[in-house]
Amino acid sequence: MDLIYVSERKLYGRLGLWPTSVQQGLQASVKVPPLIEVSGSRSWERVAEPMAAHALVKKAQRIIERRFMPVPFTTRNLQANQWISFDINMAQVAVHEDSGRPPEDVALFVGQTPARTVGQERDLGLLLCGSVQHLRTQICAEGRMGSDTTWLHDLILEVERREENGLHVIPEFLNEVMPHRRSDIIIEDAAFGVHGWIGRQYPPATRGRLRGHAIVLMDIDHPRWMHRLVVATPLYAEAVHEQMPEPRRRIGFPRIRRRTRTP
Repeated sequence: MDLIYVSERKLYGRLGLWPTSVQQGLQASVKVPPLIEVSGSRSWERVAEPMAAHALVKKAQRIIERRFMPVPFTTRNLQANQWISFDINMAQVAVHEDSGRPPEDVALFVGQTPARTVGQERDLGLLLCGSVQHLRTQICAEGRMGSDTTWLHDLILEVERREENGLHVIPEFLNEVMPHRRSDIIIEDAAFGVHGWIGRQYPPATRGRLRGHAIVLMDIDHPRWMHRLVVATPLYAEAVHEQMPEPRRRIGFPRIRRRTRTP
């Protein structure tokens, strides 16, 4: 399993997998002029070493499937804060805010599923967005996120900040997360714009298969858009390597030698 992206904050916080704490103690004495001896002891809780990323993901997978019953991202009428699973070819890029400068601080993953698959009436896009701090591998840096995407860029980082501070619930209305309100059309237009230009930049032949679990931010499914788009924040993403089928062995039969008749 090759991990591409892992958010330990989401996995530990949302699944209740915080490492156990162990009690530590310290005793010391120090002489302060004029020869007054001061002694004391101090105890504190030290957080134990967290699990290795691969072990954490394996344990998280079992808990997620058992406790939260995630649905495929292709499921209709997804709600904010709902758990989903994905297994799809995706492009991977890193970007920074439209008017800002490098380094890139947002990681984006883009995929597309055609219509008439798994009961879909229209094409379905998937946009996963998180912090580059959780990347486990190098991905392409694409610079600016795009015009009129500042709100979406800030939303992505604000969700990460909330997770860091222990706020593991995404409100139904994303305007509650951000201090500046935006209309639904502007919000959806930014998401479609980002998904579109990455999709054009990285055609399906250049993408790799990723699978994992994520939390829904938006399920945009209105007639005014060409296709449906699911926007989510990933907990983790792992690369899936296709195994080449082994060539069939040719079964050899012993040659039959014909006897020549002798006169």
